[in-house]
Amino acid sequence: MFSIVIPSWNNLAYLKLCVESLKKHSKYEHEILVHLNDGSDGSLEWVKAEGISTRSLPRTSVSVCLSTICWHRPGMTGYCS
Repeated sequence: MFSIVIPSWNNLAYLKLCVESLKKHSKYEHEILVHLNDGSDGSLEWVKAEGISTRSLPRTSVSVCLSTICWHRPGMTGYCS
């Protein structure tokens, strides 16, 4: 078994797509861990209702999710400027 860690910050729609895709297409036993930074879009409630393990940090610490957003921003080379 292996763990899949998903950072999330106010992107419930994408989080649902990601989790549903993992459940539907994964061939191997795994656990899903969602790292939630203090958000307001209902992600925490949805994750709890789905029975998914969560980790969270207070609003003052959004570095994990911000670094993920910056990494995937078009035209960026793996960091925010």
